[in-house]
Amino acid sequence: MSKRKAWNPIWRILSLIRRRRSKMQRFLYEQDYSRMVASSGNRLDEEIKELEGRLENDGYVYRNKPFQLYPRVVILSSSDREWIRREAEQLIDILEKVIRLYEEDQATRQYFMLDEAASRLVRIDPGYQRKIRISRFDTYLVPGNESFKVLENNTDCPAGVIFTGRVNKVLRQIPSLSTYLQNIPPLYEEGIHKPDAFINELVSVFAEFSPGSRLRSMAILQLENRISLEVKEMVELLRKAGVEAVVTDPRQLSYREGKLYAGNQRIELIWNKINTADFIPLLDDSAALSDLIWACDDLAVCHVNSFQARFITESKLCLAYLSDPAFRKHFTDEECKILDKHIPWARKLSAVSPEDHEGQGMRKLFKLRREKLVLKTAYDIRGEGVVIGLSTSQEQWEELIDQCWNKPFIVQELVAAPEIPVPAGPDHSLVHKKFSADLFMFGGSFQGFGSKLSDELKVNVFQGGSKQAIFSVDNSAAELRGSEQTACTSCGNCTNTGERCS
Repeated sequence: MSKRKAWNPIWRILSLIRRRRSKMQRFLYEQDYSRMVASSGNRLDEEIKELEGRLENDGYVYRNKPFQLYPRVVILSSSDREWIRREAEQLIDILEKVIRLYEEDQATRQYFMLDEAASRLVRIDPGYQRKIRISRFDTYLVPGNESFKVLENNTDCPAGVIFTGRVNKVLRQIPSLSTYLQNIPPLYEEGIHKPDAFINELVSVFAEFSPGSRLRSMAILQLENRISLEVKEMVELLRKAGVEAVVTDPRQLSYREGKLYAGNQRIELIWNKINTADFIPLLDDSAALSDLIWACDDLAVCHVNSFQARFITESKLCLAYLSDPAFRKHFTDEECKILDKHIPWARKLSAVSPEDHEGQGMRKLFKLRREKLVLKTAYDIRGEGVVIGLSTSQEQWEELIDQCWNKPFIVQELVAAPEIPVPAGPDHSLVHKKFSADLFMFGGSFQGFGSKLSDELKVNVFQGGSKQAIFSVDNSAAELRGSEQTACTSCGNCTNTGERCS
């Protein structure tokens, strides 16, 4: 490479976003799965239809909106689960560091472009040390390469904390799939498989917020007339756990005599289940939210997640911040390795250096690389604020870049979604679908996987997608069961006890 190319920042950016398409490595027991699908035939349709009918009759709720239920599960090795757990926990710690940097570093604060209303909220001490308590990384997973790419940090109020475990439970009740799972080693029981993990984290936060006190009452915030089915199920589960829970619009809260109330019920903890994108417009009427904000500021109520998590690390600008070399000085060599491995290339839509006069060089580059980039607003929900260059005309793309310039938007490299065969074709023939992996994190600890399926570039249930389950082999349980297997029973070459490659 010539010396000119070596130092030219635009050349370096071009090289960074020229990524090869990810190659999906084999999961465990895929041949066994394919044989199960082939031998089951149309019986799978009957089993799913019967199961869905029974669940409906029983009033068992496991999804916010209807989606096609496919008999698809993915099995990871215990070693894959371990590195995913370890590195996801390192990433969540890095996000906590970003929150600290926001408080300490003026350049970091300026980068996030928060207005005065949001800035006031992130200055509120939540009363607990770890600011991100319940979160989810949305990723594309390539386990054979020990790599996943983070598309988004969901650190405001992620969905799926109850329904992910229920979807996984439902899939395990499909008779043919159940038989398949019974014939492989035991699976790791993740926290996300049980609703207790979510409730226990809320209880844990409150114990730190108010030492010696027991959580007795709480509110789940939702916009009026927009209560999700998962939230309704949360209320029932919390009440069974001895916590009186109500759902309320934040504008209906009242703060009097040092206590926060929803109607006549005292509120000790809030699970703010209003996405930040929907919460921001409420800030335009400061009086409507004043009681909630005063109560939080006075530490009269425990608000989860913290406003720091909801406005700083939830922002898509955080992804660009973590990718931008200008801020790497704040991170250790080990942290930089994790960021390089898991954070896709991204940049804020603004000038980045004095040499780049008014950002014209960068702006031109972003326009030229349309097919390789994705445009994202700082806060969105369900992919509604995401524009994929590949599915946009050049003229529209260039207009968007100009319109969004010097506003809270980023461009991120388009990461190719991995694909997996799903019995979705005629007579359950296998059809390749894109899939994502959701990494749930409670209290800084990995809690297991969720996963979405789709034929679209946006892998989202609210944009025509579906769900599958991702499980991992539990080697300790396999050993307790007396397994003496020393090689893969499918290929005869693997040496992972209790595991087969495919």
